[in-house]
Amino acid sequence: MRAIRHLHFAVCLALVLASVVACSNNGEEMRRQLNELQARNQADSILNDTATAIALAAYFDDNGTQNEQLEAHYLLARTWTDLGQAPRALEEYQNAAALADTTCLDSLSNHWLSRIYGHMGELLYRDYLPKNALLAYQRAYSFSKRANEERSASLFYAQKSRCYYDLSLPDSSAYIMENAIKMLLECSDTIYANSFKGPLSYLFVQRGDFAKAKEYLDCYEYHSLINEQTLNLYDNYKLLFVYKGFLYQGLEQYDSALYYYNKSLLASNNINNRILTYRGLSQTYAKINQPDSASKYGLLYGDASNESNKQDISMSLLSMQHLYDYNRFKATAQQKTIEASHANLRLLVIILISTVLLAILIIVLINLWNRHKLFRLKLYNKYTTDILGYIATKEKLYHLEKQKVINEHLVRQAKDDLASFRNSIVETRKQYGDNNGLGIEDYLLKNQTIVNLKAKGRKGQVATERELHELRRAVNIYLPEFSESLQSIDYHLQPRDICICMLLKLKFAPSEISSLLHISSQALSNNRKRLLKRMFGIDGSSSLFDEKIQEISSGDVL
Repeated sequence: MRAIRHLHFAVCLALVLASVVACSNNGEEMRRQLNELQARNQADSILNDTATAIALAAYFDDNGTQNEQLEAHYLLARTWTDLGQAPRALEEYQNAAALADTTCLDSLSNHWLSRIYGHMGELLYRDYLPKNALLAYQRAYSFSKRANEERSASLFYAQKSRCYYDLSLPDSSAYIMENAIKMLLECSDTIYANSFKGPLSYLFVQRGDFAKAKEYLDCYEYHSLINEQTLNLYDNYKLLFVYKGFLYQGLEQYDSALYYYNKSLLASNNINNRILTYRGLSQTYAKINQPDSASKYGLLYGDASNESNKQDISMSLLSMQHLYDYNRFKATAQQKTIEASHANLRLLVIILISTVLLAILIIVLINLWNRHKLFRLKLYNKYTTDILGYIATKEKLYHLEKQKVINEHLVRQAKDDLASFRNSIVETRKQYGDNNGLGIEDYLLKNQTIVNLKAKGRKGQVATERELHELRRAVNIYLPEFSESLQSIDYHLQPRDICICMLLKLKFAPSEISSLLHISSQALSNNRKRLLKRMFGIDGSSSLFDEKIQEISSGDVL
C-alpha cells in the first residue's frame, strides 16, 4: 500500500511539473510571437493576421506585465489599421492608452503612448478629422518629450502644421512648421528639416515674401528627401514643380512659371496637385493677357475643385459613419419623436377639455409662480454670492499663510470672513434645501453648460475644453462639498478623472460620458474600475464605482 501511495504521489508531482513546464513554454511562445509581430511592424510590413494579434492581446491581458499588455493592444490596433478597419483600430489605440498608469509613467510607457497617439493622429487625419488629429499629435509630442525622444517629438510636432492648414489657419501652420524645422536642426536631422521647407515656401509665397520662399525652396529641392526616385514614386514630392511655379509667378517670371506648371501636369495625376496647377496656370495666363487660356484653366480649376469637394465630403461622411455608431442615436431620436407626438396629442385633448378651468386658474398660477420665482432668484443670488465669496476668501487665506512674513491681522480677518461665509451657506442649505422644495441643487442641472453637455452627450458629440472648464466651475459653485471631497483626499486625480466623477454625480449615462470625453465605452469602463481601486481601495465593477460616487457626501464639508 505504501508503494502504491508513493507511486500515486510521483504521478501527481510529474503532472504538476509538466503543467508548469507547458505554461512556461506557452508564455515563451507568446512572447516570441509578440516580438516577431513588433519586428514586422517596425519593418513597415503589412500586418494582416488578426487571429494572432487578438490572441496575443487576450493572453497578455491575463498573464502579461503592463507594458506587454500595452504593446499587444497597440499591435492589434496597427493590424486593424493595415486592414482598413478604422473604428476597431481607434478603439484598440484607446484601449492601449487606457492601460498606461499616467500617474507613474516610465520611459518605456511614454515611448508606447507617443506611438499610440501618433498613429491615432494619422488615422484621424486620414479620416478628415483634423481637430481630433491635432489633439492626438499634441499628446504624441508630449509623451515623446517625456521619453526624451527629441527627434520623434519634433516630427509629431510638425504634423500639427498640416492640421492647422486644413482648419484654414495658415499663419498657425507656418508658425508650427518653422518651430519644427528649428527643433529638427537641433537634433542634427537636416534632411527632414529641409523636407518640411517645401510646403513652408508655398505659404511664404502666399504672403509675398519671395526671398524667404526661394531660400526655403532651394533647401527643399537640393537638401531634403527629394531625389529622382522619390519624384517618380510619390505624388507629394511632385508638388516641388507646383511650388516652383507659384514662386516664379510671384517673381513675374512667367515663362518659368508656365514651364513648371506644365511639368506638374505631365508628372502627376493627383487631384490636389492638379487643382493647384490649374489655379496657377489660370492666374499666370491672366497676368500675360491670354484670356482664352486663363478661362480654360479657370474652368478646369473649378471642375477639379468641385470633384475634390465631392470626394472629400463623401469620404468624410464614410469615415464618420465608420468611426461613430449613429444608428443607436438615430433610433433614440425616432423613439423620442414618437413619444413627443403622443404627448402632444394628450396635451391637446386636455386643453380642449380644460379650457374654461385653465382660463380661471392661469392668472392665479402666474402670480404665485412669479412670487415663488422671485424668492428663488433672491435665494440663488445670495447662495451663489456666498459660495464665490467663500472660494475667494479661501484663496486669499492660502496666499496669506504662504507669505514669508505673515500678517496676523489679515489672516485672522480672513478666517473670520471664511467662518461667516461658511455659516451663511450652511444656514441656507439647512433652511432652504431640497427637503423644503426649493431645490438649490436644481440650479446646477438647469445651468446652461450642463444642459448643453447633456444634449451633446445624447447626440454623440465631443465636449470642448471650454465646456469642460465651465462644468468644473459650475460644480465648484453649486456642489462645493462634492468638489472639495474629490480634492481633500489624496486621490491624485487627473483632469479627465475629475470630469468623469462630476458627470457621474450629475447622473450622466456612461454612453454620454464616452461621447463627451471622446473615449470608447471599454476605456471608460476600465477607467472607472481603476478609479474604484484608487479612490475606495476595493476591486469591483464600473457600476459599483458609479454607486460609490453617488454616496460621496453632499453635506457640509466646507
